Amino acid sequence: MTIVTVTDLLRTIDATLAEKVAPSVGDVGGRSALATVRHLLNFVRVRVEREGQTLVDDIAALQRLLIDLRGYLAGVGDSAMADGIADTLGMLPPPDSARYRALDELAADAAVLRETLHVALAFLQRVRDTRRDDPAYRAARAAIRAYTVRQIEQEGEIVAPAFFGRGPRR
Repeated sequence: MTIVTVTDLLRTIDATLAEKVAPSVGDVGGRSALATVRHLLNFVRVRVEREGQTLVDDIAALQRLLIDLRGYLAGVGDSAMADGIADTLGMLPPPDSARYRALDELAADAAVLRETLHVALAFLQRVRDTRRDDPAYRAARAAIRAYTVRQIEQEGEIVAPAFFGRGPRR
């Protein structure tokens, strides 16, 4: 028995567009639109294949980072900011290996955590002049930078195989 996956369906749609639709499109605008649709189909395929694990990894990294930031902030007396981080972390559902989580749910959780990180970073930037010589402050900022670098790398791991080497886009 053969199981047809979402990836198989997307590849079949793309092949149909390339083999059946593309030859009948005569004008430049139509060919350009078709090329864009094919690029987007490939992007969706790559996201289906990789985005779930990327989001799970990102959520775990954000939770660890925010726990560390909460500890730092509580330790230096910024209890309101530390409590805000704790509230955000408490809102998230606990991991449940028995339940598949949809990409939209994972993306929503990641967005909440990223917004909390953004708020914490903005706060740390506001107190930079008074804390820049504190090694714990510098470590917190370095941890945020390391997370940001990894997030950009993860996005590249999804975008690059979806678009590079596939011809021009509009």
